[in-house]
Amino acid sequence: MLGPFAIIGHPVGKSMSPRLFCAAYPQLPPGTYLVVEADRGQTAMHKMETLGIRAANITMPLKTDCIPCAQQVSDQVLQTNATNLLRKENGTWSAWNTDVTGVSESFRATGVTLAGRQALVLGAGGAGRAAALALEQAGARVFIANRTPREGLFSLDSVPDLLAACSVVVNTIPVAQKEELLRNLTKNHTVLDASYTQAPAKKATLQAGACYLSGYHWLYHQAVEGFQIMTGLEPDTGAMRRLLGL
Repeated sequence: MLGPFAIIGHPVGKSMSPRLFCAAYPQLPPGTYLVVEADRGQTAMHKMETLGIRAANITMPLKTDCIPCAQQVSDQVLQTNATNLLRKENGTWSAWNTDVTGVSESFRATGVTLAGRQALVLGAGGAGRAAALALEQAGARVFIANRTPREGLFSLDSVPDLLAACSVVVNTIPVAQKEELLRNLTKNHTVLDASYTQAPAKKATLQAGACYLSGYHWLYHQAVEGFQIMTGLEPDTGAMRRLLGL
């Protein structure tokens, strides 16, 4: 599959994905990977069809909105109700979710065992749901805290108490605005941030002496799987890691 490929969402101007793709596939010509702004699923699909996009990374706010546009969906998409990748093959669009792999591999690659541990996910959006699935599949008991609590979700006010029971944390919300949420972090915690641009949990995690995994870990691991699905080619993982400082 020779492209063109793209990242689609809004806003996407600061995304690392174009640079990461170029590092992964230096043999491909310039312009193979595009940046496309769209804030609705139907708009995104129209632009992809117009531009002849063969596969695309899907980011906010389209992770759920684009699912109905696909004729085939992976099990991970069904379980999370979120997609971060669409691919067109033989005229049929399929939806994938490599965020699940991004989370599980971020912990595995850094030697963090998840089986038998209690884990806290902050945020119940597309990224949060993918994180929860990854942790559950790895054998952790998962608690989810969200701005809007509902059945099965704790309120953000519960986070300090939950941290006393959970040693693994995945953050998908801008907690820098509410740093008191993470006041009970200790050196025994491991924290993975979803955002690599804002790193919202970094300050509190490092102050507590806890292990901090930046969003670059998540970005890298989801991209390795995602780029393979998009292109059918093996990416240059060494070049990708060097670009991200991993």
